[in-house]
Amino acid sequence: MRVEFEVLVAAASPENRSALTKVLMGMGLKPAISSSVREAQAILSAKPVSLVFCEEKFTDGNYQDVLRAVKRTAEKAPVVVSSQSHDWYEYLEALRLGAFEFFDGPVRAADVEMIVRYAARLADANERHSLRGAQSAA
Repeated sequence: MRVEFEVLVAAASPENRSALTKVLMGMGLKPAISSSVREAQAILSAKPVSLVFCEEKFTDGNYQDVLRAVKRTAEKAPVVVSSQSHDWYEYLEALRLGAFEFFDGPVRAADVEMIVRYAARLADANERHSLRGAQSAA
């Protein structure tokens, strides 16, 4: 996995932040951590992020606010929304608004690892594509 692959964990729940952080650190990543939409927005505007794990609800907003913040960045990192509500409508709405993936229930290490690996492969492919485009323009 690329060294510059940065992950943001935006979760109001201390349990989810801890579980996601543990899995990501086990994969050799050091995620940026946010417990609010405002913190997530600050992190997204301060440094490039390759992938965002985001809870459905925060005290100061929801995943839609985080999706909008990601869309404003140059990197446009994939956003994975997690929910405890098991609401099919929210699943469809998150995907319609541009979420990369949606999962419900507690954090499962295998799901997180699969999503990270897939997002890293996409980031690598996009980087190779950008490099080829830059070389052909030169």
